[in-house]
Amino acid sequence: MIPRENSSPRVSGLPAQAKRRKNALRRRAWDILWYGLISLAGFTVIAALLAIFLYLFSEVLPLLKPVSAEFRPLDPVAQLQDKLHTPAPKSAALHAPDQPHALLNSAHLEPGFQADFQLIDAAQRYAILAKENGEVCLMSLQSSQANCSKRLSVTDRTVTLTAMVWLAGQQSVITGDSAGQLKQWFLLADAQGQVRLSWIKPFATRAAAIVSIRPEHGRSGFAVLDANGELSVFYSTLSRPLWQGKAPSLLAPLSTITTLQFTANNAQLWLYAHEQPVGYFDINNKHPEISWRTLWQKVWYESWQQPEYVWQSSSGAELYQGKYSLVPLTFGTLKAAFYAMLFAVPLAILAAIYSVCFLAEPLRSRLSQLIELLALFPTVIIGFLAAIWLAPALERHLLAFLVFFLLTPLLVFGLAKCWPWLPKGLQQPIGSLYTLGIMLLVLLISAGIALALSNGIEQAILGEQFHFWLNQQGVAYQQRNALVVGVAMGFATLPIVYSLSYDALAQIPRQLTLGAYALGANQWQVVQRIMLPVAAPGIIAACMLGLTRAIGETMIILMATGNNPITNFNLFEGLRSLTATLAIELPEAAVNSSHYRVLFLVAILLFIFTFTCNTLADLVRQRLRQKLKRLES
Repeated sequence: MIPRENSSPRVSGLPAQAKRRKNALRRRAWDILWYGLISLAGFTVIAALLAIFLYLFSEVLPLLKPVSAEFRPLDPVAQLQDKLHTPAPKSAALHAPDQPHALLNSAHLEPGFQADFQLIDAAQRYAILAKENGEVCLMSLQSSQANCSKRLSVTDRTVTLTAMVWLAGQQSVITGDSAGQLKQWFLLADAQGQVRLSWIKPFATRAAAIVSIRPEHGRSGFAVLDANGELSVFYSTLSRPLWQGKAPSLLAPLSTITTLQFTANNAQLWLYAHEQPVGYFDINNKHPEISWRTLWQKVWYESWQQPEYVWQSSSGAELYQGKYSLVPLTFGTLKAAFYAMLFAVPLAILAAIYSVCFLAEPLRSRLSQLIELLALFPTVIIGFLAAIWLAPALERHLLAFLVFFLLTPLLVFGLAKCWPWLPKGLQQPIGSLYTLGIMLLVLLISAGIALALSNGIEQAILGEQFHFWLNQQGVAYQQRNALVVGVAMGFATLPIVYSLSYDALAQIPRQLTLGAYALGANQWQVVQRIMLPVAAPGIIAACMLGLTRAIGETMIILMATGNNPITNFNLFEGLRSLTATLAIELPEAAVNSSHYRVLFLVAILLFIFTFTCNTLADLVRQRLRQKLKRLES
């Protein structure tokens, strides 16, 4: 008899315990692999952020380097010139006097005024004549007769004037006297439009009498030599010297060194004794216009009536003094973010509360998805619509817009007050499609009333459009202003705040709300006393991320504002942000220039803002997560 084959499945020869151990080792290997990949990705992100910050800082670092100088003597002069291929500036060009104007030699010049110093601007509009006793005469060369439009003293009575020069641009004069005092003077127009020579500020006093002052070429710096041989390099926006040192007496006594001269690129400062070069300083002074004061404090620039925060990186003038205050850019960024959050946060949070706490489930999901779809709109499209359609519409209907925002809450509260007295057939459950239709009708009614009221007020009371009336009242109105940016950027920020607030409210454990209902609380009491306190960290995190989104926005601000770097909180004026400045000016900035490196400093500032907001939002979100875990347990 043939034995029957066993039809049961074949069993592995490995023991069950060894098989489990093999599977556990395989799972552990996969866990280690995934943990390593996740850790590597995290470290890569951190390293990338650190590398970006270090790169930005490396580009800004030259702005922080102090000015340095190294003296190089000439012995003999010709041999060293041949070696360096850097010929000394010609002595004739160095001492070439200003060409005398015809009126200065006329008989109409005031008798007894014998000028020891004479300055004439390149356009021959003004002449400044000065005596050694400090008496100065400012003359207008465009008039038919020579007379002093302004007479003043630029020194104290006990000292004498020893030096007086124009700075580059010929709008500013530097004077030095026998007491070592240095002063800056501007040509400014008074209330009657007459140009005056106005004292602006003193510079750090030198230890001895001023011997020579020599301005730099193309920028507002100058070098000063005093009677003790102390050499100092100044910039007009700073009172203290950028560098100071001793002029060495290697080939000539200090008393014979009386003249200074910069080369065309301001990289060398030549010293002259008896109109012969005795040596020069190699000066490393590439960014004198950048300092903490010029970046963050008010500065009195040439041709300005008072100290101001100014960002003006370019101009049509040949001899232009760059103005790189970061205050207008920072202020504009925060101003735009503030008005955007002021528009988006109340609407987003209230919409999230209404969606989670009052809407029925099918309608809730559809409405939340519809609002989240708004985040898919490209910001360039939003900025384009804000510039082309929204800005002109707000200008025409500005008063109607303001009345609408004031009237709509009043109508909603009035409807809520009258709701219990409506017929039973009209009192549908709150949160249904019927109530949404009623709210839409309220908005339409509010818009119609606002338009009618604004037209009546403009025609009967103001007699003109509201924005013209604002200008007459001293409130400047620009078509592309912070109001337009707040609405447009608030529209772009709203989906983020809504989505995160919705998630924070929806994650609250249901047993908390059910317990509150069981104790007799109504729906609004549950929202006010249970849901909002528990979800508050998540809502705050949503607002912080929305603020980060608003601070980093570029295209909407670039297209919907006038990009005016001003420092006020006027809702009806424009602004200029950090991001818009980077987008506009970085492609055109000369590499390694002061403007180029300041833009990298702008990028660092923007990086710090966004990193701080994101970090705070993440910390608050982690706090919410821990709080929810404690409540669930």
